[in-house]
Amino acid sequence: MPHAGYVFSGPVAASAYKQIPAEYVPERVFILASSHQMSFPGASVYCSGNYQTPLGTVKVDLEAGRKLTAADPLFSCREDAHLFEHSLEVQLPFLQVLLGSGFRLVPVILGTRKPEDCSQMARILKPLFTPENLFVISSDFSHYPGYEDAIHNDKITTEAILSNSPEKLLITLDDNKRKKIPGLATSLCGWTSVLTLLYMTQDSGYEFHWIDYQNSGDQILYGDHDRVVGYSAIAVYMKQ
Repeated sequence: MPHAGYVFSGPVAASAYKQIPAEYVPERVFILASSHQMSFPGASVYCSGNYQTPLGTVKVDLEAGRKLTAADPLFSCREDAHLFEHSLEVQLPFLQVLLGSGFRLVPVILGTRKPEDCSQMARILKPLFTPENLFVISSDFSHYPGYEDAIHNDKITTEAILSNSPEKLLITLDDNKRKKIPGLATSLCGWTSVLTLLYMTQDSGYEFHWIDYQNSGDQILYGDHDRVVGYSAIAVYMKQ
C-alpha cells in the first residue's frame, strides 16, 4: 500500500487494508518500508522500544527483531533509520484502527539498494511469511511525471508486480527509466521492499491481486496534473 499524505493516498491505502478479514488478528505485523532518508547495507529492525502515534502506543516485538539481527548480518538495529521514516509510520494508524492494540509490530526499514541484499533478506523472512503474520509492504509508485504518463507507467509497474517475478520487476523498472518520461524520478520508491516480497513469494503458491489505483492528481482540492505521485494497492493471497 502507499504511504503518502492521507489526503492524497488515504483512499487507496484504505482499499488495501479493507482486504484484511474483520475476524483476523495476526500475532505480528511486519512492515517493510524502504528508507527515504539514508542508505545503508541491508535493513534495520527497531529493537529499542515501541512506536507511538496519536492513537496510542504500538508494541514492538523486540524478541522477533533481535532474532532477525542474529540470523543474518544484513539485519541491524539502527535507531537513526527509524526516527524520521514516514513510509512506515503512516501505516500504523490504519493498523491501530483495524486491529486495536493486540498485535506486535516488527518494523523493518530497508537501507539497501542492492537486489542481492533483498534476495538474502527474503530467505530469512520467508519462514515468517505465514498466516499468523501480516506483512505490509509500503511503497508509492511514479514520482512527478504528468497525470497521464503516471497512469500509463504505473499500470506497467503494477503488472510487473502482479507477475510475482523479481526479475520482471527489475527489468520493468530499468525499462521505465530508459524511456526518459518527463519528470519521472522513480517508478517505485519502495522498490527494495516490493522486491523482497517477490523473492519471498515467487514459486511458492501465492497470487497477486490488484485492488485500486489513484494518483495525487485525483485529489480535487490539492492535486494538480502536471507533477503527480501514483498509488497502487495490491494484495497477496495463497492460491486456493
